Amino acid sequence: MNKLKPLPEEWSGLLNNEQKEAIENINGPLLIIAGAGSGKTRVLTYRYAHLIKTYGINFENVLAITFTNKAANEMKDRISDLLNLELSPKWISTFHSLCVKMLRIHGHLIGFNNNFTIYDQSDSTKLVRNCMRDSDIDTKQYSPKRIQAHISSLKNQRILPGEAVEFAQSFFDVKVAEIYSSYQKKLMLANSMDFDDLLIKAVELLETSDKSLNYWSSKFQYIMIDEYQDTNMVQYRLVELLASKHKNICVVGDSDQSIYAFRGADIRNIEEFESDFKNAKVISLEKNYRSSQKILDIANAVISNNPRKKDKKLWTDNDEGLDVNLVEFNSERDESRWIAEQINKLLEDKAFTEIAIFYRTNNQSRLFEEELRKLSLSYKVVGNVRFYDRKEIKDILAYLNYLINPEDTVSFERILNVPKRGIGESTLQKLRDYANKNEISLSKSIENLDEINNLSDRVKKQINNFKEIINELKSFALQGPSETISKTLELTGYKDELVKEGTLDSQMRLENLDELLTSAFEFENLYEEDIEDPFTVLRDYLESIALFTDSDDVHKEDRILLMTLHNAKGLEFPVVFMTGMEENIFPSQRSETDFEIQEERRLCYVGMTRAEKKLYLTYSNTRTMWGGTNYYLPSRFIDEAKPYLKEIKIHQESTDNKSNSVGSLGKKVIHEKYGSGIVEEVNGNEITVNFGGEHGIKHLDIEWAPIIFE
Repeated sequence: MNKLKPLPEEWSGLLNNEQKEAIENINGPLLIIAGAGSGKTRVLTYRYAHLIKTYGINFENVLAITFTNKAANEMKDRISDLLNLELSPKWISTFHSLCVKMLRIHGHLIGFNNNFTIYDQSDSTKLVRNCMRDSDIDTKQYSPKRIQAHISSLKNQRILPGEAVEFAQSFFDVKVAEIYSSYQKKLMLANSMDFDDLLIKAVELLETSDKSLNYWSSKFQYIMIDEYQDTNMVQYRLVELLASKHKNICVVGDSDQSIYAFRGADIRNIEEFESDFKNAKVISLEKNYRSSQKILDIANAVISNNPRKKDKKLWTDNDEGLDVNLVEFNSERDESRWIAEQINKLLEDKAFTEIAIFYRTNNQSRLFEEELRKLSLSYKVVGNVRFYDRKEIKDILAYLNYLINPEDTVSFERILNVPKRGIGESTLQKLRDYANKNEISLSKSIENLDEINNLSDRVKKQINNFKEIINELKSFALQGPSETISKTLELTGYKDELVKEGTLDSQMRLENLDELLTSAFEFENLYEEDIEDPFTVLRDYLESIALFTDSDDVHKEDRILLMTLHNAKGLEFPVVFMTGMEENIFPSQRSETDFEIQEERRLCYVGMTRAEKKLYLTYSNTRTMWGGTNYYLPSRFIDEAKPYLKEIKIHQESTDNKSNSVGSLGKKVIHEKYGSGIVEEVNGNEITVNFGGEHGIKHLDIEWAPIIFE
């Protein structure tokens, strides 16, 4: 145990008393309850730097874990600045990135080669689909994506395939358990892991190998975990094992911001920290550096309705600030139009330059996008189709993954006939049947073509051509990711095909591939690791892409951002519009139990505390969702915040020349697809039309539907 030492004098004046206390307490378990905007990142970075500068602890012996790459990189940059480092500290990472590093070193102890592939969600779903096909399970009756989600849930609860069968309570559960078992077997044969496995296998490694447990628990003398309220059962166990020797474990979090139960996060991990880690010290950070007092007042008012083990109330030295507005609309079209107009004014007046629109579910973004486009305002949707999920990018990355890991089944299936080589689904099925019969990975089947029945000479020739291309590419893989990408595009003919296609779409795909090449160059230029294996740089590049998350794609130059409230976690903006504040929208209609409502309330609190200067809460009296227009009551969270809100009522009418009032009622319309019908109801911009016959009643948007009024 180290004798406690004070902070360096030059740092002391930059921190409040509670922050200094948290930084200076380095021995034993420590829980830092950090309210929103209370400077927790500053505490973590100064605490890390204090261990290095004041106590002389080696960088290799200090571990800091965050939940996003963005947060990890920010911490690295801050620590490097504090300590004037040329190279960033190595052991600051996300949970998943840490586990990858551990498994690359010791994965062989549990049966994995260090060149294993990391499957993202689409890869995992593809493998589930393969398992369903092998078991003759109808993919139309059972969604592969849904089954993959259930398997993920089982993994987060640390339920093994065999145990899943025992716990099954329905026919569907039995099917999931069967597929789970097959899925894990195929992953192992493919020397691959999904995202959940990265955590589970790291825990398995520490639990089954004394050598590995001793190595890692001895190595990390000091451990710091950010956003501890978001940890799940597997992450908790990983932390417990890593801290088992030195017990210098510091966790930072806020139970009021626990919003990921649907991903397996367990709020009990932070609530029961003191009982899990004996003699733990607890320090609370309640001073907020982000928001105005008016914003904090409504956030405190809302969250106080949740039962809490430790009472906490955010306060600030900042100005009282601007009013928090509650804005009521007739319809969601009025809501989206007014918000777009307000944003336009704010940008024209140069009052604010960064603005965010939050909503509860992804489908609510459409109208905001349409209205922003009408005003020629550029925006970005966080959580939309990622760059690395686009087809042409996935195709080329699949080639790279296969070069690194020839057992990778999903990548092999993706590239065998891309570009087209005349190797169809029937051939692929013959390869699958052979692989299943011989219990080998699918990619190994092409080494034994003469043993596979009913393969034509033409098909064999094409497969052999594919093998020759792969062998040639392997020599370039030694030269790094940019050269490998460039040669893959050339030798496979992928680029030539897009050039010959000559369409706008193919041109966009070529531009995306150029951007992929740029990302590889940038990675090589920033690469800091010592190279032992020539494949290491390419492998690490693919790893960085596999661990890329939506929050990593948020940049300061994006002036208008649209996102779900869950995606807003960890971000902050001068102006925030929290939209769709209606019962059964937010809180969600799926929230029925007290626990679920409490989590929705925490989500509301998170959204509110993202705002720095100005916060709007908006709701609509009517909203069209899931094919129908319904009336909604204001959210209960609005009632809880009412004393601190300034209300505005906006009853806009459409100015579109198709229809703008109830005068449309009873009129005849002609629809491009449904033919003629009669308007039976008008709700703002939404009209209900009876087309009779096979089409019946339809709910249409008068601004966008292809209709003409007679």
